[in-house]
Amino acid sequence: MATARYHDISRYLSVEEARQLYVAGDAAHDFDHVWRVTRLAVQLARAEGADCEIVFLAALLHDAPVGEDTLLSAQAVRRAHHLAAAAYAGDFLQHRGMATERVAAVVHSIEAHRFRDQTIQPQTVEAMCLYDADKLDSIGAIGVARAFAYAGSHDTRLWTVPVAAVPPFTAKPQGADYTPVHEHVYKLQNLLATLYTPTAQRLGAKRHETMVTFFELLDKEMRQIE
Repeated sequence: MATARYHDISRYLSVEEARQLYVAGDAAHDFDHVWRVTRLAVQLARAEGADCEIVFLAALLHDAPVGEDTLLSAQAVRRAHHLAAAAYAGDFLQHRGMATERVAAVVHSIEAHRFRDQTIQPQTVEAMCLYDADKLDSIGAIGVARAFAYAGSHDTRLWTVPVAAVPPFTAKPQGADYTPVHEHVYKLQNLLATLYTPTAQRLGAKRHETMVTFFELLDKEMRQIE
């Protein structure tokens, strides 16, 4: 994992420090995910003329903290993780001495990165870069792998016949019958259309195609089994 090229982006948080925040993360929300999102977000920031430090810090902290004694420990608050992570990031960066207005920019970026919460929309190019990077990591081959890794860690089934009428993504059901197929129908297949930056849209197009093809093949093979 090459980190040297990112060492000079910010003095407020290092990659090594951030890694320790995610030691208890599940297979889909561990530091590997965070580090992929960080690199994608910085790539987008450079292409779109965004503030790389704001994007870098927001990406490293966007799913923090994870662990038994943290705000994100309970599954019940997983759906509000963006707010918990934003609050954590704000306190952390203020304590490190970052300027108030720049802390606010990081906090907003984290608050606005969640797909299932449409009440907070990205208002800055930095927030758009984080949102897009996080969603790019949810589609394509990586997105498929993450969906099944998360399902496996929660003892859900591999596949079920998708329901004919799906409710809004904000009404995501819970339980063992919520399979990666449902996650694809509810969320993943819709992500490309939500991307903000031209760079992410270009990167996302191929990933989207790969993902859709996989789920089509999975459905075909499953239905061929009598």
